[in-house]
Amino acid sequence: WLLGRLAATVDTVTQSWLAYDVTTGMRALMDFVVDDLSNWYVRVNRDRFWAPDTTAEPAALATLYEALVTTSRLLAPAAPFVSDWLHRALRGESVHVASFPVADGGRDQALETAMAAIRQLVSLGRAGRESANLKVRQPLARMEVAVPAGALGEYEAELLELLREQVNVKSVGLVASDADLVRLKGKPNFRALGKRFGNKTPEVAKAVERLLPEQLRRLEQGEEVSLEVNGVRIHYLAGDIVVEREVVSDWLVESSGQCVAALDPVLSPELRREGLVRELVHRIQRLRKEAGYEYTTRIVLSIMGSREVLDAVRAHEAFIRGETLARELRVDGPTEAPDLEREVDIDGTRAVVGLMAYATSTQEEAPAKDS
Repeated sequence: WLLGRLAATVDTVTQSWLAYDVTTGMRALMDFVVDDLSNWYVRVNRDRFWAPDTTAEPAALATLYEALVTTSRLLAPAAPFVSDWLHRALRGESVHVASFPVADGGRDQALETAMAAIRQLVSLGRAGRESANLKVRQPLARMEVAVPAGALGEYEAELLELLREQVNVKSVGLVASDADLVRLKGKPNFRALGKRFGNKTPEVAKAVERLLPEQLRRLEQGEEVSLEVNGVRIHYLAGDIVVEREVVSDWLVESSGQCVAALDPVLSPELRREGLVRELVHRIQRLRKEAGYEYTTRIVLSIMGSREVLDAVRAHEAFIRGETLARELRVDGPTEAPDLEREVDIDGTRAVVGLMAYATSTQEEAPAKDS
């Protein structure tokens, strides 16, 4: 997918430079680097680049390397100095003696369409969380989604798993229609209707209320639908009506066009404990930085607090140790002479965390992760 987006960027930027259109070329580069490369590819592949006791995947590194080298070459005509710095760091030679990239045409349109739908659903899922003040680190039980028919194609299983991870839910269901998630409602576009129907516009607009959900879906797809109004058959075009969606359940529902995401907001005790642990790990990672540890430093970790905190830590001890590189985890007991000890507050729940570098003859090389 990333190489396909890179090929599209090469094509757009090349055409922009040939037309002396710096603005369009730079916008294409910025969109690729910020949205596609940084905020999506690198973020969702974090565990492929580093994880405790593992090495980075060669394919992930090679793809990132190719994207950065190509970006530096595309950027050279507009930003000659920073592009040269980046290219020298990657290739050991000036970007201005390198060949300009040529799009290889290796794009999978079906994959790009499917990934666009998944990214839209991730945005909708996070918007739903924000509406209920549910942090991304708090796992949820279920998510149901609707997308245009065939949008995910052969990539459905893999991309729904990616969606599950990014929205932090235990399961994702794909519904054939959004009828169970939202209620469709047509809102007349008076400007468009007025141009066509003149003084009959009020009665034509009023009749929009009688359009069936299936007719509204057809309008969304650009088709024409009709109703009989005062004995006359009225034909509605896609631009005549704005299709809106109303929530019909207690779930958190967000929609954009034909993409709909619904989250079950009910938190079981188990989900609350897991959410508490994920927030605690995030605070421990910040304390690692405050203590000045290298990201590969193993530690001795102590956690003290209420019964709620201690029960959650014991239930997820392996997860905590793995994420924070804790070679020892002392629950409800202090660490002797800690390098750093702090009280942390997690939504009103307090805990005392102590850190100390783990004493070994050789520190293993593997980084800590921020969950």
